[in-house]
Amino acid sequence: MTVDPATDFSLDLGAELAAEEEGGGRATEASSPFRLGMRRLRRNKTALAFGALFILLVAVSLAAPLWSDHVAHKGPSQGKTTDQIRIDGKLTDVVSVDSIPIGPTWRGEYFLGSDESGRDVMVRLLYGGRNSLVIGIFAALITTIFAVLVGLVAGYFRGWVDAVTRAVLDVMWSFPVIILGVALGVALALGGLKLGPISIASGSKLLPLLIIAFIYIPYMARPVRGQVLSLREKEFVEAARAQGAGPIRIMFSELLPNLASTIVVFFTLLVANAILLEAALSFLGAGVQPPETSWGTLIESGVERIVTAPHLTIVPGLMLVATVLALNVFGDGVRDAFDPRAKVRMEH
Repeated sequence: MTVDPATDFSLDLGAELAAEEEGGGRATEASSPFRLGMRRLRRNKTALAFGALFILLVAVSLAAPLWSDHVAHKGPSQGKTTDQIRIDGKLTDVVSVDSIPIGPTWRGEYFLGSDESGRDVMVRLLYGGRNSLVIGIFAALITTIFAVLVGLVAGYFRGWVDAVTRAVLDVMWSFPVIILGVALGVALALGGLKLGPISIASGSKLLPLLIIAFIYIPYMARPVRGQVLSLREKEFVEAARAQGAGPIRIMFSELLPNLASTIVVFFTLLVANAILLEAALSFLGAGVQPPETSWGTLIESGVERIVTAPHLTIVPGLMLVATVLALNVFGDGVRDAFDPRAKVRMEH
């Protein structure tokens, strides 16, 4: 026997309410699926710990100007191979005569060492993290907005609207994200983006942001469309139609609130995938362009010196791994809390 997920979730909610009443608790505190999901999430200490780790990484990256101005005393692009730093009372070349940059000093200047151009790795790491996080978060936000709109329209109206939308999404879905991202990144890197009155220069950080947002639309729009197709046949939608509600009101007042848990779950997973895709595109030269920096560009520039200066690759790589891991674990916790019987996966 197949059980509808919405019905199953309602049964689960009713069971918890009954358990609360038997235990003398207040049932009103868990009177909605959202509150029930929040209670489940608060009990998942592992997910909360990794969520706190992500917030810490964001806070550290946003503090890049403070570290640059008050600790390192140089910007992300400042530095010369002839610079020297005093370590234990002795002047030391930031870049040796053999073109080998110094490693971590664990003090204010060059805390994580220098790169081949004499620039402070810690400063570049923080500024790169800020760019990677901003691109990832805003790309996921744009993807969520457009994917929800596309899924609502296609699922509610069905017919030729759904057929055309599904065909477009299938075409986008058929391309691996890396290949599609590199193709769009290289094409737009040559002349920028010109769309009517909108013009974006080729080196702008908006280009990788928009590319990533565009690529991931079908990965969220398709599941949303499927849920809308199921929800539009429910009794509460029929009741809204009987009361004279139009399509727009039904989509945004009746259907959208019932998609909240799915949207929250997908958004956290989208942010992780967007950050990872940005790093991959920047590593391949199709993402963030110099003189801007990101974790992907830092890893790419450090690969050539992986033997003589491994910190140039290891440090941004660890930051990227920690961020994506934190988001994935937290996203899994959010999924288990708000939609425990769903199997949401961001499959490429």
